[in-house]
Amino acid sequence: MPKLSPSAIEKNKGRIEEAAKKLFIRQGFHATSMRNIAARAGTSLGNVYNYYRTKEEILGSIINKYQTVIDGRLREIFDEIDEPLKPESLIRFGGQIKRMVNDHHDFWLLMYIDVLEFENRHFRKMFEGLVHTLRRRFASQFKEMQSCGAIHCDVDPAVGFTAVYMQFFNYFLVEKLFGGNRHFGLTDEQVITQLTGMYCRGLLQNHNGGSTKSPWAKKKTRKAAR
Repeated sequence: MPKLSPSAIEKNKGRIEEAAKKLFIRQGFHATSMRNIAARAGTSLGNVYNYYRTKEEILGSIINKYQTVIDGRLREIFDEIDEPLKPESLIRFGGQIKRMVNDHHDFWLLMYIDVLEFENRHFRKMFEGLVHTLRRRFASQFKEMQSCGAIHCDVDPAVGFTAVYMQFFNYFLVEKLFGGNRHFGLTDEQVITQLTGMYCRGLLQNHNGGSTKSPWAKKKTRKAAR
């Protein structure tokens, strides 16, 4: 049997991984056998074992390749942000997260399969240390915002930006994967604008030079007076 070229090997592995991915998404990881994967890929079971020792090795390879793509996509998105937490930047950021979620539908489905069947063994690194990663990435911008008083002194801008990112991300995951069908009752663009406004201005009206008087605090005061 002639030795295969590297490109031919990658092509064969790609066909196997594509078949495995579709089966994992349709019927779950544990309900899929190596024999199922071979049949779907149109190859022999022995040929699958030539490339992968186990079924989980196939899943790991699929996820690693997707993760490389997602990491590159996020780097491009973050590189376009000059002023994090500025309203215009966040609105643009929300639109970019929407496109990223929509463009990689299969990746997020695999993430939920990983959560259900492996307790997030493969995807955990995607979220571990996220705040610290963003703090390093935007260190100079966050420092400038704090020094000029653009953000409340008791707010960590890295935590704030991470919260915005995760809210956009989770909103569009629900829309894309769970048939959210405008689950906020708004268009995607309106949701991005509303969330941006809430993060930049807050929910409560400010009074007396910027200190927030909570209506709950008023009720407590009245109770105490009685």
